[in-house]
Amino acid sequence: MLHLLRHPILRRLVQAFFVAFLLMVFAFLLIRLIPGDPAMILLGDTATEADLIAYRKLLGIDGSLLEQFGRYVFNLARGDFGISIRSREPILSIVKKRLPVSLWLTATTIIMTVALALPLGVVAALCRRTWFGHAFQIGASLLVATPVFFSGLVLVLLFAVQTDLAPIAGYRPGFPGNLYSLWLPALTINCVLTPVLARILQSSIIETTDEEFVEAAIIRGTQGWRFYWRYLLRPSLAPTVAALGYFAATVVSYSVIIEIIFNLPGVGMTLVDAVRNRDYPLVQGIVFLSGLLVVSLTFMADLVNGWLDPRAKIR
Repeated sequence: MLHLLRHPILRRLVQAFFVAFLLMVFAFLLIRLIPGDPAMILLGDTATEADLIAYRKLLGIDGSLLEQFGRYVFNLARGDFGISIRSREPILSIVKKRLPVSLWLTATTIIMTVALALPLGVVAALCRRTWFGHAFQIGASLLVATPVFFSGLVLVLLFAVQTDLAPIAGYRPGFPGNLYSLWLPALTINCVLTPVLARILQSSIIETTDEEFVEAAIIRGTQGWRFYWRYLLRPSLAPTVAALGYFAATVVSYSVIIEIIFNLPGVGMTLVDAVRNRDYPLVQGIVFLSGLLVVSLTFMADLVNGWLDPRAKIR
């Protein structure tokens, strides 16, 4: 068994499972770390003992801590994430209704980030000593320093209020009509992600140009797209892809703010409503499922990393 862990992919998979386990423990403790009795907090001082017992059972906090954890793991293994104490609807059903909106927002944001950051980073690296390189440095710093909610309001004013190129708020379901509602929220997140990713790619390309295999390719007379892709861009993409996996987690966190600004019925908006309504099981379920999505995206980014650049193979 130990010799199997020497394989880099299997070792990284074990690490991903370990992170997922820690995430599960954190989600389990989320309700238990609340000071006082959650059932008493929800029902108030007028609640009877029978009401408190029923609510503790609904929240899964009856019995010893070990019994609660065992029951929680068993329920997760069979796909039972609990029941919302507000709507009395299974949490998994609620997430399934709202998750497509958040996934579409994440996918649109990542695709837009790649489409904007790759050419911008390449040009910034090749023209780093020109006026464009200096303007890129200043513009990237300004965009990263601007709060995302302020960028969102400015973009709404420019593209929704002034030009009517996007809706002010709301969501139109169904592809490709939903892109009309999603491109502006995705662009808002990109005001932060694109400059950072382009800077990472720029730095990576500059470092790659000093490698010996690049000099050897130039000596052999390699030119055109083959040189730029195989010897310059592809080896430089590894840290960019690693950052993109991290940005997937950033998009999930930003989605809470973005979905509020643009009134998108996604998981982020549902999480805010659950916190406001003190729907602890729903908060617990969304935190665990969102974290699980981030772990999966990060693992896939590591796999792509190793394929793009042999120097960046998973260790």
